[in-house]
Amino acid sequence: MEDNKKISRRNALKYMGLGILGVAGIYSAIRFTPLNDKIKDAIKKGKIKPVSTRKDRVLGSEVSMLAFGCMRLPMMKTAEGTTVINRELSAQLIQYAYDNGVNYFDTAYNYLNGESELVVGEILKAFPRESFHLATKMPTWLITGLDKGKELFQEQLDKCQVEYFDFYLLHALGSIEDYDKAYKNTGVIEYLKEEKAKGRIKRLGFSFHSNAQTMDYLLQQYDWDFVMIQLNYLDWEAQNAKYMYGQLEKRNIQCLVMEPLRGGALATLNPEAVSILKEANPDLTPAGWAFRWVGSLPNVLTILSGMNVMSHVEENINTFRNFKPLTSSEQEAVSKALAAYKKISPVPCTGCAYCMPCNFGVDIPAVFAAYNELIAEGNVPDVKSAWTEESSRKKDIFLTRYNQSVSEPAQAHHCTQCGKCKTMCPQEIDIPAELARINEMVQEMSWR
Repeated sequence: MEDNKKISRRNALKYMGLGILGVAGIYSAIRFTPLNDKIKDAIKKGKIKPVSTRKDRVLGSEVSMLAFGCMRLPMMKTAEGTTVINRELSAQLIQYAYDNGVNYFDTAYNYLNGESELVVGEILKAFPRESFHLATKMPTWLITGLDKGKELFQEQLDKCQVEYFDFYLLHALGSIEDYDKAYKNTGVIEYLKEEKAKGRIKRLGFSFHSNAQTMDYLLQQYDWDFVMIQLNYLDWEAQNAKYMYGQLEKRNIQCLVMEPLRGGALATLNPEAVSILKEANPDLTPAGWAFRWVGSLPNVLTILSGMNVMSHVEENINTFRNFKPLTSSEQEAVSKALAAYKKISPVPCTGCAYCMPCNFGVDIPAVFAAYNELIAEGNVPDVKSAWTEESSRKKDIFLTRYNQSVSEPAQAHHCTQCGKCKTMCPQEIDIPAELARINEMVQEMSWR
């Protein structure tokens, strides 16, 4: 990806991460649910298995293969109308995951308007510190010098209420310039090495969305303990994840995985792809297939999932109990399902919202999510072909669902083609072009 796009992406992250300190004090204390004694007893007696673990090669500790990503915690409205994290529900989800063996929790400075670190810190205080691994990320786009880097690191320790981070990441390294400007030229990387020597960082790595050239450069800068990349069976080729993974494996650097479901796309798929997977294993959901595909790669240490409802937590935990890699026949089924999925040409959006806010009010992730869901179901008529009764049926479904999912002020026709969003997208989607394509379809259907 071009460097100027990554600089813009950094700015996109910046607007998400400013000014939430002090929020914790205005909410009531979290009411933790009691430890799930039935689950713990069942695990102790061997009636059910906790999630599988893998050994990290730095300190030799066992890390759960399923990691709890805290970028998509459940939200709620306060009496004043402010959207904040639902602390009580978040605590219930994290508690359940912890009781079932999940011991890796991932947050970041900017997540959920900066509130994620605060809430995660509050919740994890209920557990013995040595019983879990806490990961957070230094906000690359906010570093203006060494003093700022030191200030941010201490602020994060304070927000999370811990004395050290088990995994600490340089966040969203998207270009050589990102790394040099924020870390190399300022001396911040040397400072973080010192903090690691002091024990306030146990493992040092970075999260990554970029090209092979940038990855090669970053791997030359330091003997990293781990690297987090976007990895799933669609991006293995589409985003060159195969190369990134291979470089890490060659250097014996363990891989942490984000977006294993490609923003939820691989959890739904289209009917043809789903039928292929169901025929191969009727008991495994599309999400389960995607997780097992990633977990079958031996150099993967842990796999992040942003879970905000209990059913997702339960399903994912069940996938990782007594984990088994995919067999060769199952790998073949995934390849066939992927080929079927590619036929429908969905927008490759992960819902990360780095493109937001749109200056003209378009809810870009919502538009793409609605379109992808409808096209996966086969409910998008071919507006360029002869119109049939079946076309009218699909049109009615499409327009009804589109208008229900995306309010009129946030729909694609409000896009002015300014192009700002395109420079922020880590997936390199031509967002204005995709919005124009969807809007053209909507307009064509509307007058039919």
